Amino acid sequence: MAEPIRIMISAGELSGDMHGAALVRQAAASGAGLSFFGLGGDLMSAAGVDLRFHIRETAVMGLTEVLGSLGRILNIRKKLVNLVAAEKPRALVLIDSPDLNQALAQAAYEAGVPVIYYICPSVWAWRKGRLKWLTKLVRRRAVLFPFEESFYQSQGVTADLVGHPLLDEMNLELSKDCARAKLGLVPKDRVLAVLPGSRQAVAGRLIGPMLGAVDELFNRFPSLIPLIPRPETLDPDTLQALIKPASKRVRERLIVFGGHSHDILKAADAALLASGTSTVEGAILGTPMVVTYKVSPVSWALAKLMVRVPFVSIANLLAGREIVPELLQSRANPAELARELTPLLSDGPRRKQMIGDLAEAAALLGGPGASARVLAILLEEIGATG
Repeated sequence: MAEPIRIMISAGELSGDMHGAALVRQAAASGAGLSFFGLGGDLMSAAGVDLRFHIRETAVMGLTEVLGSLGRILNIRKKLVNLVAAEKPRALVLIDSPDLNQALAQAAYEAGVPVIYYICPSVWAWRKGRLKWLTKLVRRRAVLFPFEESFYQSQGVTADLVGHPLLDEMNLELSKDCARAKLGLVPKDRVLAVLPGSRQAVAGRLIGPMLGAVDELFNRFPSLIPLIPRPETLDPDTLQALIKPASKRVRERLIVFGGHSHDILKAADAALLASGTSTVEGAILGTPMVVTYKVSPVSWALAKLMVRVPFVSIANLLAGREIVPELLQSRANPAELARELTPLLSDGPRRKQMIGDLAEAAALLGGPGASARVLAILLEEIGATG
């Protein structure tokens, strides 16, 4: 039997772990004879990746937040760079996390290892200067959104539009009633999904205002059931410590699940979400949502100087207008969050309008098949080198 072809893969945060795992499973199902090693999380490990480092050590967001973990991240990055030379992979697949992955791309380029960047840095939104090294060091750029492909084309750079991997990874046939049954809920329940983010720093800033909003919503919807899907990057004790300052009635009625984010979003009448991958999930599932985010004042001031797009949520970027409310920084407070959520928890015109708008935005994501397209790109590059 032929030796497997060694592929290095680097995914530095939770969403990248999910998409990397889907790619690895696709490769295994294809019989391509590939084996993967590198940086990832529990999902990539379960899919068969030989993890050398775990995303718990690298999943940090925000400019000042990164500084607080800089020593650890730089040490991991150095060891990953050394792996490129030590293991001599046939190709390197990078997933998101550009501050970590740029050094790996440089090392692979110098070693003659082809680099495929899956879920490229958001150069269309900010830090356009990254385009220079993405063009020089990266052989293939796999992008998720039509506006990304258009941006690269406008810059004279090739990009492969592969579509969004969530369309492969989510059960799009799951009904709301079935999702509720899986979670022990019944059709008549009024349910709010609360997703404060997968990173401890972000969740630490958002969970207080989010649960404060839930407390206010109890005054308008006494039977409301709030659900939190706990991501693997937040251990149960950490999450409970973040929940502890909430009101007694919130603590008593809040239900925390280990994972199940897709089921919870599908089961919910509305969702309160930290900006990130969960907003794409909510758009695909058609769940009316309010998006919020909060970083340190320094990170926010720097972001305002650097970001070139008017929205943070993909649903709004796809639509080209605000179809879901975005309450950022000082607006991430209980009163405003509760006010925006109230019409989404009632069967009125605002809720119906948002459901229709989300369906139109989600349609722009195209169809399933992202993992298969990325695998095809990877196999082409392996063939080109051999």
